Amino acid sequence: MQSKSKILLIEDNAEMRENLTEILELAEYEVKSAEDGLIGIQYARQFRPDIILCDIMMPNLDGFGVLKIIQQDESLKHLPFIFLTAKSEKEDFRKGMNLGAEDYLVKPFEDSDLLQIVENKLKKYKELDASRTSKQILNTLSIKEFEKNPKIANLIQESQTKSYGKKTRLWNDSDRVNHVYFIQSGIIKEALETIGGKELVLELYQSSGFVGIHYLFQNNHNGYAEVIEPVVIKMIPKKTLEDIILKDNLLMSFLQFTFSLTKEFTFRLAINSYGNVREKIAYHIVELSKQFNPTIINIGREDLASYCGVAKETLIRTLTEFKDEKLIQLDSDGIKILQLEKLKLIYN
Repeated sequence: MQSKSKILLIEDNAEMRENLTEILELAEYEVKSAEDGLIGIQYARQFRPDIILCDIMMPNLDGFGVLKIIQQDESLKHLPFIFLTAKSEKEDFRKGMNLGAEDYLVKPFEDSDLLQIVENKLKKYKELDASRTSKQILNTLSIKEFEKNPKIANLIQESQTKSYGKKTRLWNDSDRVNHVYFIQSGIIKEALETIGGKELVLELYQSSGFVGIHYLFQNNHNGYAEVIEPVVIKMIPKKTLEDIILKDNLLMSFLQFTFSLTKEFTFRLAINSYGNVREKIAYHIVELSKQFNPTIINIGREDLASYCGVAKETLIRTLTEFKDEKLIQLDSDGIKILQLEKLKLIYN
């Protein structure tokens, strides 16, 4: 028998609290209710809910205070957190979203709206949690064996070297796949143009990174690859690399390598789809720091915003928050990470 999802409801109005509890229990959720924020925090730690519904204006500890404490608890910070707000408090919801809330419901709301948002957020949370687990498993695999192969290393060394300036396209949508590229210096983005004409940055590549390796054993490219900082790259012939993979029994290593790329990309999409703004930006900064030396990320704000899946204005505002919290430093060289582990705690 499948266990019921657990909901913590924090609401100071007794009638509202009882009505919402009844609605949720009739929908077969297990509900624990608290009449103020302090009790709510206590129940969160004891009850271990799957989602938290919380009023904003409450005695003893308001909803913002509850959310701040939840965000500091490693075992609770990933839980979907939904504010229940009166119309007069609607302007405050942005403050809550910036603190890490998933969403909000404006009172009075329909029963169906409540149940729909709870169902959607629980589904997204479970999918994101599964993606995190997959990545943890993935990190235990030896995914660098493919790159370390002597024949592949030699092929990279012997391949033609070329330099390209900003805005140069390595390929466009539907172009034939002729090369895989190995970056010696510079930055390249891989992107798609959405139906609305906006650019969606799929991946950013830095030094010692393969570009286009996922197109091996395929005929045509999707989207485009464009230089965003002048690059020096090795032009690796696609057919030669494919022959080495097949003749040297490297297919399994190649599949493992590309599987790792796919899993990381899937996890990033999950963060972009289901994470809050702070989680998205912290995650991408940390991931990019693994490529940039030492921990300075020099990417234009527009490209970085597209990569993080947020608006440019939202990116700038959140980076300023991180700067004020002394997590990063912003200067003409780019984004310098000051406290890597604290950034990780935002999304881990």
